[in-house]
Amino acid sequence: MRVLHVISDSNIGGAGVLLLNLLRHFDRQKVESFVALPSGSRLRREVLETNTQVIELEYPCDRLSLASVLEICDVIRLVKPDLVHANAAISARLAGKIFQKKVIYTRHCTFPVEHGGLFGVGHFLQHLWNNALCDSAIGTARAAVVDLRATGIPKRKITVIPNGCEEVRAVTPGEIELCRVTYGIAEDDFCVGICARLEACKGHDIFLHAAKTAIDAMPQTPFRFLIVGEGSRRAELEELAMRLHISRRVIFCGFVRDPAPLYHIMQIHVNCSVGTETSSLAISEGLSAGIPTIVSDYGGNSDMLWGSGAGFCIPKGEPAPLAAAICRLAENAALRAEMSQNARERYEQKYTADRMAKRLTAVYEQLLC
Repeated sequence: MRVLHVISDSNIGGAGVLLLNLLRHFDRQKVESFVALPSGSRLRREVLETNTQVIELEYPCDRLSLASVLEICDVIRLVKPDLVHANAAISARLAGKIFQKKVIYTRHCTFPVEHGGLFGVGHFLQHLWNNALCDSAIGTARAAVVDLRATGIPKRKITVIPNGCEEVRAVTPGEIELCRVTYGIAEDDFCVGICARLEACKGHDIFLHAAKTAIDAMPQTPFRFLIVGEGSRRAELEELAMRLHISRRVIFCGFVRDPAPLYHIMQIHVNCSVGTETSSLAISEGLSAGIPTIVSDYGGNSDMLWGSGAGFCIPKGEPAPLAAAICRLAENAALRAEMSQNARERYEQKYTADRMAKRLTAVYEQLLC
């Protein structure tokens, strides 16, 4: 089957990484993929490295416009797909239905759905519109299903497929040493890391306040708090670290294309999101590296650890429980070892890229049969 993936990412975000994982793990005897993305997108090179054809789009596809719909119609004429898979690309959904293609789209995040209507029409017509432009929808967690239902997608059209990732690769002692030198991390430092865009919904301020509390509670522990990622809040967060007098213990690593050495340095991995999260790729990656994990209870986070013994789930937006969980793990090596083994098992059971690709392929086949 021929599948046209349309994605609006100009950067490499969670949806882009998810798409790359799919492209690397689809059975190419079953799925022939094509990717349409914005001109100049940083994702382009990564997609090409998977030996997948790329079509660059001039017009933004995440907003409905005549120019964007017509452009994607041209792409459909060129590619002749059996199915159009849209990722936050409303124009692609409409173009696909114009050509009577099967249309599927993925809900990657969860947040309150606005009911203002489309072009001023009412709630009811908005639901009809969303339903008409969708033959199937993928929710990346149970939490995303709530949003899909709220936009008018009936339950029968929704499949839950958690995000899967490639396991964090093994690293050499030399790579570990180079990483420590690069970021000024001593061999006996106790590293607590967060891997996320530096945006408000990711809760980095909660992370920094918890870091302050943990440092004060365990002054003899050589904590280092690693913030891996880039975003609009970097200057604000650097200033917060200085105000808390912990800037010497916090390392802003920036965007890291290959974070494997950093994952292998971490003793604890944290996700303290207060918005958007369904099934976090960063959590999956941390689990694959066998890192004890602490997550907020927002969205799909709690499902990722549920009953696994791979870490702790704490209330969103509250630094004190996060600090307490960090301290508990920091002072108990046996507990960290147990959670490390459980984390790896959880990844293998639920969150591999291969498992995700096979489940999505089955949805494609069901749509086309």
